[in-house]
Amino acid sequence: MTQRRFSVGDRVTVRDATSLFHTRTQRYARGRTGVVTEYRPEWVIPEDEAWGRDEDGRHEPFYVVRFRQTDLWPDYTGFDVDTLETECSERWLEPEMVGTK
Repeated sequence: MTQRRFSVGDRVTVRDATSLFHTRTQRYARGRTGVVTEYRPEWVIPEDEAWGRDEDGRHEPFYVVRFRQTDLWPDYTGFDVDTLETECSERWLEPEMVGTK
């Protein structure tokens, strides 16, 4: 088992990177900061899974990250407490950057 890079409660920022391949990392979450709410065991990374490499693909841990919707969409008109959770593979996450929400 791989050492976990993040723990539940850690503030993380989703890398703001582009990709030509399937990543399951939603564009609206890229560059945004949220809180890790759950650790998921290692799984085949989406890029390898999309090419049918379930058996011999690269594996890495995944995390569920919770975002305030007002942080994701500046024009969001709902309540300040509204949140959204999404799953991100570990390499798409970085420790919270100074100066981000």
